[in-house]
Amino acid sequence: MESSTTVMVLIFLSTSVLLSLCFHGGEATVVIVSKDGDGDYGSISEAISKAPRFSDTPYTIQVRSGTYKEYVVVPSQKINIKIVGDGPQQTRIVGSHYGTTLDGFVAENIGLVNSAGLKASAAVTVRNEANHSIFFQCSIEGLQDTLWAVSGRQFYKNCDIYGTVDFIYGDAAALFEDCNLYARYRPYVTFTAQSRESPDEDTAFAFQHCQFTMAPEDAAMKSKVRATLGRPWRPYSTVAVIDSFIDSMVDPAGWEEMQGQPTDKVTYVEFNNYGPGSNTSGRVNWPGVRVLSGPDEAQHFTASILLDADSWIPHKGVPYNS
Repeated sequence: MESSTTVMVLIFLSTSVLLSLCFHGGEATVVIVSKDGDGDYGSISEAISKAPRFSDTPYTIQVRSGTYKEYVVVPSQKINIKIVGDGPQQTRIVGSHYGTTLDGFVAENIGLVNSAGLKASAAVTVRNEANHSIFFQCSIEGLQDTLWAVSGRQFYKNCDIYGTVDFIYGDAAALFEDCNLYARYRPYVTFTAQSRESPDEDTAFAFQHCQFTMAPEDAAMKSKVRATLGRPWRPYSTVAVIDSFIDSMVDPAGWEEMQGQPTDKVTYVEFNNYGPGSNTSGRVNWPGVRVLSGPDEAQHFTASILLDADSWIPHKGVPYNS
């Protein structure tokens, strides 16, 4: 895992729709990016470079079908940018490093792909340190350390996220709703590594109505995989899995240690899950590992409370369970 930060916004996508949360009305500018030469620009980066600084109206970049092998860099002064693709399998933006997003972005119908390959020890596809960011109907594809949810309030809805080791990690308050968490083949898989540092923080990863299962292309290897729901990257690591399907390759212990990190301060809770890996009777015997007593106790991990979603998500037109 990496610990450095950046002042730039680098996003490596494979199908894209990025919208700023900061909508103030006004007439939107629309430009077209096309590999066929019939648009306003031939690359996404060029279109972004021409976007106005600190605009209070949307600047929409429509990216037509094709594979765009480029690093998409959105400087902090380029706000209210909206990038629209033709579909997850049509507009593909592929990179081989990591990316970040800026405050207020919404990504919709995007395929984000890291092409670093199996030899990479860590291959971050999305680095998101944005507050009030939304990824809706996206595919985020990588291996180890796929999604670095660094900080802020983050919402992922109807997304497919692929990886192997610690492939969703970081210290954001992040809610994953109706998402598929796809383990790619590796003998040992860990889905999460949440890194809450102290009891004073209000961060956590919450998964509601999700599926913890094998990637479809690796389904035949399921019996050869031992997976866990997560391990603590920092002492107060907090993860909730609620109303979700847990497949058979998830070990009965459920959770595992990370070298050098204590296990007596973590909060790892489950509630109303189903599937062959959902039996909690064999879970690790740590103080903070338990089954929630009922829906009232699970309320803390809902969008309305964990993300304060009622104050910002409705403005974006993205559905969520309050």
